[in-house]
Order: sequence, then structure tokens, then C-alpha cells
Amino acid sequence: MRKDISMTLLLAALFVALVLIALTLARAKTSDRAGTYRQHALMTDNELEFFGRLVAALPEHYIFPQVAMSALLEPSSSDKKVAHSDRLRIAQQRIDYVVCNKRCEVVAIVELDDRTHSRAKDKVRDERLAGAGIRTVRFQARQKPAADAIRAAVLPAPAPAAAPAPAMPVV
Repeated sequence: MRKDISMTLLLAALFVALVLIALTLARAKTSDRAGTYRQHALMTDNELEFFGRLVAALPEHYIFPQVAMSALLEPSSSDKKVAHSDRLRIAQQRIDYVVCNKRCEVVAIVELDDRTHSRAKDKVRDERLAGAGIRTVRFQARQKPAADAIRAAVLPAPAPAAAPAPAMPVV
């Protein structure tokens, strides 16, 4: 009988120990999910300098830096699997600058290309944006243009004025 009580107490102690270990592990997993982070600069010094040029060149527009591509594009496929796959293709992509008019309508995307850019990948990005009716303007990081050249490249050319209709003779 004494052996039965000892075995019962041992099993109970083992059970309590296992429960405590399980609770500790569960608590550790939940705290790990929060992660640890540090602040990251929104733009590099080069991007910040070019941002100033954009603001000076386009004072009547809003310039938004480092915008997630998914904020501007959404999959158009009605097939959920295809749409999900299309969403994943752009999920981690960022746009250097989005230029909007005062109604927050996108005028153009501006990309500042440096040596890390791949022409092939840039072409695919530009085609995705163009497919949604969004124009991309690219500038080289080493040859940043002056404000007037930026303005001319970013803003669409005004439509040519229509020629006046010929006067109708009065009869």
C-alpha cells in the first residue's frame, strides 16, 4: 500500500512538472511571436536628397516615399488561387516615390535606380504598373536631374490645343 501511495505521488509530481514545463514553453512561444525590432531609416541619404528635388520640382503634388506596391495594385483575376499567387508576387515590393495630385490620384511612379537594380526585374515591375494604368519614370542615382527636368519627365505633356473650328458662312 505504501508503494502505491509513493507511486501515485511520484506520478502526480511528474504530471505537475510536465504541466509547468508546457506552460513555460507556451508562454515563451507567445512572447517570441512579438519579435524584437529596431528602427530603420525610411530613406537613404541619396533617396532623401532626391526626395527634396521631387518636392521642389512638383510643389503642387504629394510625394509619398517607400510605398508598398500592394497599396497601388491588386490582383484582377477572379480565380482565387491565381489572385493569391499574383498578390504574393508583389507583396514584398516597394516603390521609391509615388507622385499624386491633390486628389491623391496617382500621376506617376518615380524610381531612383542605382547599381542594385536589375533591368529585367525593373521591366517586369514597370509592365505590372503599366497594366494597371500607372506610368513609371526612372532616374539614375548617379545622374539626378535638376527640378525642371524632373518636372518635365514626371508630369504628362499637356494635350495640344484643338484648332478652332472654321467659321460657318452666314447665309
